Amino acid sequence: MRRLVEAAGIELKRSGKDWLGRCPCHADGEPSLVVTPAKNLWHCFGCSAAGGPIEWVMKLRVVSFRHAGELLKADPAAAAGSSEPVRRGTVRVLAAPVALDPVDQALLNQVIDYYHETFKTSISGEARPRPPRTD
Repeated sequence: MRRLVEAAGIELKRSGKDWLGRCPCHADGEPSLVVTPAKNLWHCFGCSAAGGPIEWVMKLRVVSFRHAGELLKADPAAAAGSSEPVRRGTVRVLAAPVALDPVDQALLNQVIDYYHETFKTSISGEARPRPPRTD
């Protein structure tokens, strides 16, 4: 988290286990941004924004959750707004166990829709509360 914040051009200074800096989300006269690397979290006491790496990219770049995740996956440094490369892990990516062609995907979607509708109709009677007995 610390490297992601620094990649956005924010200068951080150590304060115990945390790091302090100026929040880029608002006019910050004094450091109100706290980065906690041990928990991979950040919090701004000035604007109450907080979260993890995805929320950081969402707030900084004004993008959706999914887009922020894709940006982080593609290039963490670019996601933070920097052109500086960030070290990557050496774990190899495994291929998907099943490759679906468009026909298989359409069939799978039909099956999912069928079971979803069947599930909704089967529980619709059970989900409603029963009226109290008057025996």
